[in-house]
Amino acid sequence: MKNNWVRWFRHILVVPAFVFVALCLFLSGAEAEAEDGVGYGMEKVDVFHIELNDMIGKWVDVNSETMLEFQGENMTVDYGIWADTYQVSLEKTAYAVTIKAKTGDFGLMGDISVNEDGSLTAYEMILDGASRQFRFVREERFAAEKEIKDLSEDKPKTIASREIESFSLVFSNGFGSYGLGEDWASGYYSWEINRNRTGAYQMSFRISGDSYIIMAYREEVGADYVEGLADLVAEEGIPSLNGYYRMNHADRYGYSLYISYISGETLWVRAEGDAADECPFDIPTLLDYAYQATGQKGWAD
Repeated sequence: MKNNWVRWFRHILVVPAFVFVALCLFLSGAEAEAEDGVGYGMEKVDVFHIELNDMIGKWVDVNSETMLEFQGENMTVDYGIWADTYQVSLEKTAYAVTIKAKTGDFGLMGDISVNEDGSLTAYEMILDGASRQFRFVREERFAAEKEIKDLSEDKPKTIASREIESFSLVFSNGFGSYGLGEDWASGYYSWEINRNRTGAYQMSFRISGDSYIIMAYREEVGADYVEGLADLVAEEGIPSLNGYYRMNHADRYGYSLYISYISGETLWVRAEGDAADECPFDIPTLLDYAYQATGQKGWAD
């Protein structure tokens, strides 16, 4: 029997069915079956031929202590502080395969999507808060799922141009991330500069929380300011990182720096999941340059 607080918490969850359909549109057309069955890896699984008996065993969530255990038509969800067992069924449409509870839901999450990469995913949606992704893989595949992979591409390591066409830096700061000072607000950062047809530059700098905006700057900036940014990128040696990409499947904000130049050259550095705990370029130095234009680091200074 669930505690009363659990019942109350479940009432604030909103899990629209269309989210799961949208997430699974890519599943149609899969043809190859994995040698080890549904689990984890670069293999492709023909999800439309999966049955419940193929899922028997324990599945571990990459992002929490939550576990699933399948036994025929029964599935036990263990959240670490309580567990519930549900009768389940597979629903197959032209676009998606989902695991559904015959009682209607799974407590903290909605329907579970069966993915062609061998994982099972679901989402919780909490009012006034960030949703969490559940990503389940077979217990024996958990270590491989958490391993940080280097997917870097071979890109030119020098940039000749100093004329930026567009600039984008996005990341999340949790008070002191990447060496940022305490005066920089905690939140999700999005800094963009774009050149229009007349050659003028529009700059936006936005910091937001889960359900609120901390800062929203949007102004035109001069070509000399943008050229100074290009010089700073070169001085910091960021072009030598071009093509850098590391990731694992942990559900957390990553970072991405993308710059395109009028010459046609591009510069891209990014990381996802636990790989984003460290950044190979100096975010504080770049933000200090942004501050020269915005004069703000969070709530109105």
